[in-house]
Amino acid sequence: MGVPARWYAGLKLHPVACDCAIALVLLVINLAQPGAAHGQRQIDLTFGRVVIIVIACAALVFRRRAPLIVLAITTAAAVAYAVTTEVKSAIALAMACAIYTVVMQKDRRTRSIAVVATVVIMVGTTTLFTDGGVLENLPVAVLVLFAGALAEAVRYRQAYQAELEDRVRRAEQSREEEAERRVIDERLRIAHELHDVIAHHIALMNVQAGVASHLLRDQPDEADRALALVREGGRTVLRELTVLLGVLRRSGDGTLPTAPTPTLQEIGTLIDSFTAAGLVVDWQPPAAGPLPDVIELTAYRILQESLTNVVKHASGAVVQIRFEQQRGSLTIEITDDGGHPGTPYRTAAVPVGAGHGLLGMRERVTAVGGDLTVGPVPHGGFRVRAVLPLETGDTGDDPGTAGRRPDADPQRLPGAGELSARPGGRR
Repeated sequence: MGVPARWYAGLKLHPVACDCAIALVLLVINLAQPGAAHGQRQIDLTFGRVVIIVIACAALVFRRRAPLIVLAITTAAAVAYAVTTEVKSAIALAMACAIYTVVMQKDRRTRSIAVVATVVIMVGTTTLFTDGGVLENLPVAVLVLFAGALAEAVRYRQAYQAELEDRVRRAEQSREEEAERRVIDERLRIAHELHDVIAHHIALMNVQAGVASHLLRDQPDEADRALALVREGGRTVLRELTVLLGVLRRSGDGTLPTAPTPTLQEIGTLIDSFTAAGLVVDWQPPAAGPLPDVIELTAYRILQESLTNVVKHASGAVVQIRFEQQRGSLTIEITDDGGHPGTPYRTAAVPVGAGHGLLGMRERVTAVGGDLTVGPVPHGGFRVRAVLPLETGDTGDDPGTAGRRPDADPQRLPGAGELSARPGGRR
């Protein structure tokens, strides 16, 4: 920062001292140059003239507090000086300083009236009481108008800087909000992945542990088989958790391994894990053909979550899975018959809690621009039906927004009223 900039910053921090300095400088100028008629020597200072000069300069100390009053005082002092001396003098500088302050602080109407009134008064006074006509006394009007124009320029400059600062502040706020939104979205995505990866394994482990406890005395071989499935489920959970946490810790160098994204080609293995828990699954594989990766993952997760819910709430049920691929869409329908109350598997069912399985499915389907319908069926049981557009993900858009319909609102949960229709509520 240069010397002028430091001086300016110091004056802004001490406005009263700045005003006192201005008043003192103008006082010295007026006392040194009291004025003179055209072609004549300087007039002599009298007590009355000194008093007028002192009043005009001293009033500037209060120019920020009462700009209009200070302008009236300095204008009256300039008029009185012109009338008593009949000469033009530097006292008009004090009036110009007051004009600058009025234009800086007042509204457009007030400052316009103040400038015009001051110009008319000073030009009329100097024309009547000093040498020369109107044209020869226009410099005082020029001085007043210059002070007003300078103040207007400073006002516009300050307004421009304030607007720039406001834009920068809003841009920074927008960046912070966007960053926070991305963090929240990423947390939700990670939560959904953890739920999808772990929930069904834990549910199956809980069911198999209940089966082992039920059969331990009478059928130890079957109990041992159930415990083996529990151990296998635990190893699977640990393996998938290791991969997922490794991805979260990855710094971008790509050195940590990652598991492939689940696809519909792996649903046979998925269904086998549920049939081992006592479900009877009637299913037909989907038609062969490549699908967008996001559709493959969404369909797999919907099927995984739906079967997990059946294990939790209707163990031993008969489940029908149907895939229907039409032009431009893939429909997945999972229907169960509600299970059988007498089955031993029901004793190991997971208690109904405040889960987020259906909410997660809705968000996944909405994100790809599809439709999800869930609810009980008339003859007993529960149905999950998802229609997924096959063109999703082919446009190269951001994965988080690809295929999202303009009217898709992730906060709206169509069919949410159906969730409580079944006893216990399907989660």
